[in-house]
Amino acid sequence: MRQYSSSNNKSVFKWLNIVEGLLKDIKSLLLSLKTILSPQVFSLAKINTLKSCGLKYKFQYYYNLEEIFTKEYPQGLIGQAIHQYIYAILNKEVKFDLEYITELVMEKVYEKFVDMSDVDKDFYKKNVKVMLQNFYSWYTRNINDIFVVNYDVEVKYKQFKLRTKCDCILKDEHGEYYVIDFATTKNNFSEEMLTYNFDTNYQYFVLDKYFTLRNKKFKLIKFFLLYNNIVEFKKNHNQLKELENTILEVYEKVKNKEFKLHKGPLCGWCGYYDICPGWKLEREGDKNKNILPVAPQVTLFRIARETPQHMGLSYSKMSMYLQCPRKYRLCYIDRVGVKPQGFFSIGSTIHNTLELFYHIKPKKSKEPSVEELLSLYNRCWISAGYRNEQEEKEYFEKGKEWLINYYNKFVVGQYLPAYATEEYFELPIGEKHIMIGYIDRIQQNPDGSFEILDYKTDPKIRTQQEVDKDLQLTIYYWAAKNKGIEIKRLGLIFIRFGEVVYTTRTQQDIEFIDGYVREIADKMWADGEKYIQLKKKYEEKNIKIPQEEIEAILPSKINKYCGGCDYLRGCPKEELIKTEYKDKLLFSVLETGEVVDKEIYQEIAAEEHISETTESTTETKNKK
Repeated sequence: MRQYSSSNNKSVFKWLNIVEGLLKDIKSLLLSLKTILSPQVFSLAKINTLKSCGLKYKFQYYYNLEEIFTKEYPQGLIGQAIHQYIYAILNKEVKFDLEYITELVMEKVYEKFVDMSDVDKDFYKKNVKVMLQNFYSWYTRNINDIFVVNYDVEVKYKQFKLRTKCDCILKDEHGEYYVIDFATTKNNFSEEMLTYNFDTNYQYFVLDKYFTLRNKKFKLIKFFLLYNNIVEFKKNHNQLKELENTILEVYEKVKNKEFKLHKGPLCGWCGYYDICPGWKLEREGDKNKNILPVAPQVTLFRIARETPQHMGLSYSKMSMYLQCPRKYRLCYIDRVGVKPQGFFSIGSTIHNTLELFYHIKPKKSKEPSVEELLSLYNRCWISAGYRNEQEEKEYFEKGKEWLINYYNKFVVGQYLPAYATEEYFELPIGEKHIMIGYIDRIQQNPDGSFEILDYKTDPKIRTQQEVDKDLQLTIYYWAAKNKGIEIKRLGLIFIRFGEVVYTTRTQQDIEFIDGYVREIADKMWADGEKYIQLKKKYEEKNIKIPQEEIEAILPSKINKYCGGCDYLRGCPKEELIKTEYKDKLLFSVLETGEVVDKEIYQEIAAEEHISETTESTTETKNKK
């Protein structure tokens, strides 16, 4: 046997350690290369996180920081538990026993939420029973077609991968597949509204690619368990196109590490609130500006939403209640959902375009070019909500024309980067309510003064008197003042017409609107409670609520926005709106029930008339 001296041993061990270290480094490098070279995988959760806030995405998926939640909710735990037992029943691992499984679910809830009141216990237990019973009725009808349960689908798309989950897939005797998604949330969509739901569109988008690769047909079915509502998803070309644009935008942001902070209403439920730089002023205040901390632990909006008799308001929510309590009920209490409309999409496109445009830093003291503005317009274009390609094309060309006119009138020789765009705010109203919103643009002028500019794409210019009384501008003035910014003047820019109407506000206006909003918010809460109690009363009897009783609490009201209302069909005043009031509507309602922008519709009709005339003339010449 070969002999080694102690010095030889030390030398050998030294080299072995060096080699081992090198091997570890190589292994680490290979793992890094694998991570870099492997396609990025996006789930719906990742996409929704980046959509809501880039900084949250960075904390969660880039730094792998654990979220610190100040409070959790029973609904999420109940949903997880119900899905767990649904999977077990579908896999025939357990037999269905309504009382027993309900108790198992509720045991988890009681263990987690030890301070839950008896009223809440009864409420959640009833909901769990309803959902389980509705599921089992469906199960007994489809037991023989169950193909696979709790199945993950992953597809390659472009340079990355997309992933979604299937609760259950059925396969019928004809070889057609039915993907079933069991929804345990409070949401309940009709077939029409489900078409516009982002999450469902994402699921369909991934499944479509998966089944197409296998040359198989499928249908996506959403089962809202609490309401026993089974809805088949019907695809919409424009919605899927918008979804695809969003997915590509998300990929580019992650690839380029563009993790932009975005403040909004959901921030109060974010587990990174305590370290978010965007909320530093609200958490800590600013001694230099005499601003006290107002939300050291959590946002005011969340507190309002979770406290009885408190209202979390936005201007649009409040104005909807004032314009038509019925529409407010359907949108915010019954959560029926809203569908995209072309005239809303063009408004969002213009707002998004100008938000990005006013972040451009000019070169050599010159404004950005009109080509840059139109490039942003193309990038920000939203395709959802248009009746057809022709209408979308007409809106696109009109929007382009509006922006060119805007550029020539408001940008050439006047451009300044914005002090802030889409500035989110929360205003305490009295001691109970909170008003939230976004300010389109805060501009700091060369003399140091500040002004607020709000974009409007309405097909009508407001008068000076209307702008002077505009509640939304008063709210913006107040919100800016709370941030230590004194606003010299405020303006509404009417994009279609290239006109701006300016106004001013004072402390007296703030005092007025504080009292006014408080009064409206109190009434909104009281009416909402009356309606909820009415619903409970009739649900216990399993009877549909008489329309006249609903109208007595939250009545329908005719106003200029009725033409663009998602809930016009079935409205007690529908016939009156379409006949006697039709000429006073901001948007027209066709005989088919479709809603159109009068100006755009007239342009399309004129083009169609010219086209028909040209074709008729050509035919006549050919005959001759």
